[in-house]
Amino acid sequence: MSNSEVTIEATVRTQTGKEYARKLRKNGKIPANLIEKDKSTSLELDPKWLGKAYQNGKKFNLTLEGNTREVKIQEICIHPTKRVALHVDLMYA
Repeated sequence: MSNSEVTIEATVRTQTGKEYARKLRKNGKIPANLIEKDKSTSLELDPKWLGKAYQNGKKFNLTLEGNTREVKIQEICIHPTKRVALHVDLMYA
């Protein structure tokens, strides 16, 4: 599977904070930030394909509000014992 075949859907997060991030993770989503030149957009995404995207050059297609663009993983925080993603920072590729 190549980078362009991995597509992850994301939605914009309206709430922030530690408590909301914990609720997201409990519901199977992870918090993320899409970093651009002048701003950062808070997102929540499904981590199902995140491991595959990380293995394939850290690039994947992100679908946000009907638009699909290629992004790359800038930074990923992983739980030290459970080895699951806690938070992801993304940038447009």
